[in-house]
Amino acid sequence: MIEAQPLRPYPRATTRALLGLYNLVWPLAMPALALSRRMRDGWRERVLLNGPEGPVDIWMQAASAGEAYLAEELLMALPDDKPLRVLVTSGTRQGMDILAKACEKAASKPMLATRQAFFPLDMPALMDMAMKRFSPRLMVILETELWPGLLWAARKNEIPAIIVNGRMSASSLGGYMAAGSFLRDIAPERVLAIAGTSAKRFSLVFGSDRVEEMQNIKFDRCPLEAAQPAPDAPVARILGNAAPLAIFGSVRSKEETEVVRAIARVREARPDALTALFPRHMHRLDFWAKALYEAGLPVVLRSQLTETPPAGTTVLWDAFGELGAAYGFASAAFVGGSLHPLGGQNFLEPLIHGVTPVIGPHWKNFDWIGREIIDCGLVHEVTDADALADQLIRNLNQPEPRESVRDRATRYIAERRGGTAQAAACIARYL
Repeated sequence: MIEAQPLRPYPRATTRALLGLYNLVWPLAMPALALSRRMRDGWRERVLLNGPEGPVDIWMQAASAGEAYLAEELLMALPDDKPLRVLVTSGTRQGMDILAKACEKAASKPMLATRQAFFPLDMPALMDMAMKRFSPRLMVILETELWPGLLWAARKNEIPAIIVNGRMSASSLGGYMAAGSFLRDIAPERVLAIAGTSAKRFSLVFGSDRVEEMQNIKFDRCPLEAAQPAPDAPVARILGNAAPLAIFGSVRSKEETEVVRAIARVREARPDALTALFPRHMHRLDFWAKALYEAGLPVVLRSQLTETPPAGTTVLWDAFGELGAAYGFASAAFVGGSLHPLGGQNFLEPLIHGVTPVIGPHWKNFDWIGREIIDCGLVHEVTDADALADQLIRNLNQPEPRESVRDRATRYIAERRGGTAQAAACIARYL
């Protein structure tokens, strides 16, 4: 157990004044919040009229879906040597649904008792009530939830707060630095920040003495092996004899024009190749069928196939859940959501299946994977549709051996694992 630290001096007068103003703003905003569709879901829990009672050992806050998956990893990694009561909270319905499944999974741990609730509004007075009601021994905040009311209430009630899997973008850093003295007055006890840039940014805000580097927990969630479809599975019957095969996966509507052009370029260069197109949203199927036909590209729906179609055909995929398996047959693959500022899609999936993916320049939602994956050649980044077609053609002409891609991808992920165990060990030291 970590020994109790001396209580930091009470916040300066300026910080107290800002917290007072922040507390006054909330009652003005609450009527509108209560009427909003997102916030009225779980409203009584958000204002502490309903919800679980304490005491608990750990209060773990997961902002939304992504953080909720991290909470699941942490719950399963907590020590089993003594009983632990854990409250998990989230601010969104999606996060709550994921936490519900995480709590069901955690029920397999006999020493762990979990409960969940919506995250309270960050009004300082309300957060003070929450800390007193839940009475946690430790507050665990996943990723970057620098809520002033929460941090102040934890400090006021002498409850250590730690940030786990801390991430901070360049744009966020500017705002946090502007509020530097205010944030330092209510700073968490410890920040376990993603190694590299995020850790350096947290050190600038809170001081390097509070920051410890860790690997991203998300790597612990990445599979190291891909499930292979049965030989008689539909995807295997359709694509198993297709060589070479180019896949356009998770393509978003804003990329449609560019992707049609890229498909045409690929077909022109490699008329012997088969193309499989997986739109991100099924309601765009009619558009795709029309656009490909008007571009003079042979197209057939996957639902109309029972075997491999002729070379030069584009298979328009109208079935869910088969993209991952399809990557296992590809020689080249584009992962969509990345030609425009749409956040990107999961480009580790094709890697684990042994194909080097091509992505556009916009993959903010997956920047946690690290730019090193581009630098080492495991992923190819392109700027536009023409560069995309050029790279796919190169990959079709000279595909890297599938086992080599798998081995390099597995090694990349394995070297970055271990964040969950590190975070769980840190949590255990406070209990």
